[in-house]
Amino acid sequence: MKISFRYFITCLLMFSAAATSIQAQQSAHPDSLLQKARSYFNQSLEQQALAAYLDVLKADSDNLEALWHTSLIYARVGYRYDSEQEMMENYQKALTYAEKTLELYPDEGYAHFVYAVANGRISDLSDSQTRIKKSHIVKKHAQKAVELLPNYAPAWHLLGLWNSKIANVGSARQFAAGLFSDGLPEGASNQKAVEYMQKAIRLQPEQTLRYKLDLARHYERAGENNKAIQTLKEIIQIAPKNDIDKWNLERANELLNELQ
Repeated sequence: MKISFRYFITCLLMFSAAATSIQAQQSAHPDSLLQKARSYFNQSLEQQALAAYLDVLKADSDNLEALWHTSLIYARVGYRYDSEQEMMENYQKALTYAEKTLELYPDEGYAHFVYAVANGRISDLSDSQTRIKKSHIVKKHAQKAVELLPNYAPAWHLLGLWNSKIANVGSARQFAAGLFSDGLPEGASNQKAVEYMQKAIRLQPEQTLRYKLDLARHYERAGENNKAIQTLKEIIQIAPKNDIDKWNLERANELLNELQ
């Protein structure tokens, strides 16, 4: 069967147009996934956001937004597990993505933020020596995050948490810290803990429930139970907007029952 030259050219043009269309769709794919992931994340639908951000990374493994959000979500999701093993598995994934983010984007505040978050989470489940080492890492990168992102509330909240935990280290851990060359980081205070957490609330009032819960935990940690109780009573008056809020409200009620 003979194929005319005109027919051949027509087929070639059709094939070229189809290939161009497919290529265009593929190039737009990460952007559409990013929009979907942002929407899920903003609605606190973290599992759906995580799946979408991971899909973005399959198409674009160096995507900054997907990398740091993936790290952050693993850290947040891990925190709500009951099993320390499941917590640590998620925290290690958070650290893996944070390390890549920081390696690729060392001048980005979000890279320093998630690196500090992941190390802080791992620290909570580690031995004394590891906690001391990671406390220096968290301080360095949390401070860098607020320097680069002065209006980013989660970074201030993180720095407040760091101050709270270091300023209220028990005598046994202080003694253990003295056994290692680094020792505990200097400069932490309860005043800074409260100041930075309250600043986070002012910058991002829609997250007041979550931030105030950690503020209440700070007051308990610092031995100021009356302030903790008052803060918790304020928290339980807040209407939850999503499942994460409900989870935090349950924690607030549990702590309030323990302190009263």
